Amino acid sequence: MSETMERTPADRRAANEEQRRAAMARIGGGAVSVLVVDDHPDNRDLLKRRLERLGVTHVGMAVDGLEAVAMIRAQPFDLVFLDVMMPNMNGYEVLERLRDENRLADLPVVMISALTEMDSVVRCIELGAEDYLAKPFNPTLLRARLYALLEKKRLRDAVRENLRRLESDLEAARSSQLGMVPPAMEPRGADWPVGIQAKLEPARQVGGDLIDFFPLGAGHCCFLLGDVSGKGPAAALFMARAWGTLRSAAPLWTERTDDNAGVAAMMQAVNQRMSEANPAFEFLTLFVGVLDVATGRIVYSNAGHPPPYRMRAGEAPLPLPLVGGMPVGIDERVGYTVGSIDLAPGDRIVVYSDGVTEAMNTAKEFYGDDHLADVLDQVREADPAGLVAHVRQSVAEFALGEEQSDDIAILALGWKVGD
Repeated sequence: MSETMERTPADRRAANEEQRRAAMARIGGGAVSVLVVDDHPDNRDLLKRRLERLGVTHVGMAVDGLEAVAMIRAQPFDLVFLDVMMPNMNGYEVLERLRDENRLADLPVVMISALTEMDSVVRCIELGAEDYLAKPFNPTLLRARLYALLEKKRLRDAVRENLRRLESDLEAARSSQLGMVPPAMEPRGADWPVGIQAKLEPARQVGGDLIDFFPLGAGHCCFLLGDVSGKGPAAALFMARAWGTLRSAAPLWTERTDDNAGVAAMMQAVNQRMSEANPAFEFLTLFVGVLDVATGRIVYSNAGHPPPYRMRAGEAPLPLPLVGGMPVGIDERVGYTVGSIDLAPGDRIVVYSDGVTEAMNTAKEFYGDDHLADVLDQVREADPAGLVAHVRQSVAEFALGEEQSDDIAILALGWKVGD
């Protein structure tokens, strides 16, 4: 006797049930809702019974396209079986309506057609249908198409949900990063005649530009702006680490023998810490300045950053001399030199990232250093808030129509403005 025997009907039912369970497990094992749209009641009933035997928990039925569109708007479906030729609204019109309402990305549609209607099927697929099922319905093809499309939809839904969560996380990170920029610092009479305005705009959800300013010791104000190599989450993480390192290094300034030594010690400490555990070899261009609010003297160091401008009434914008050293995070052994500048009452300082000067227009031209100097010259009498607003507006008008390609950071400081 042969070791294999012909399977009995019970065996085949058991095998089919096992296949059904395995298929339903692949698509998540939850409730499945399918809409059948056909103007012939016999076709609707037959397809409904077969779908229920295949494990579909809810089968909705519509007699024409108008009813189908109304049902799709009112409740979610995982799959639609749609007849081509129907009264009131045919299959083509249903697809066009679903496409116009941006529903086809989330809702797979299988066309129901006779083999003689293949030209119509091709047109429907061009309109966004996923597949077709020929009449009369073949149970094996029906099962294969049902499970394949439901599994594809489950995977698409999972990808979409993951992207949604990622977007949500990145948006939360963006809010946190923008929240690291201090609110505007307003002058407080003769004891604190300093005003600071700043603006940070990452090119992506998060970015690598850094802005910070805060009182330092008695009668001093620290202000800084940095730009991490690269963009996106990796740059943002390096930026956050740099921000924390700079804040923790600020107390070194209070241990200074003089202002110059204090700024140099801060830069040295930040560079050493950022150079450690830096396997990606990221780096940070950084400008750090400390203002004596009583005398107007700024002691600063520039680690490879674009030179800030000093603004003075009646004079052209003056770039600060490049004094400092290489970008932070490259070599822990390097030291940093410092420079100083004495402000006159009404003077302002504008610090910016290269996202300003390297902004591009639709002709792929750079905004450029000369353009920035010209804009600053035109608004040389503006207060810090006006300077930041004018520069940002100028960049936006220049790059109109071109996507922002780099993070933009602008900081403006004014000393005894309006006195």
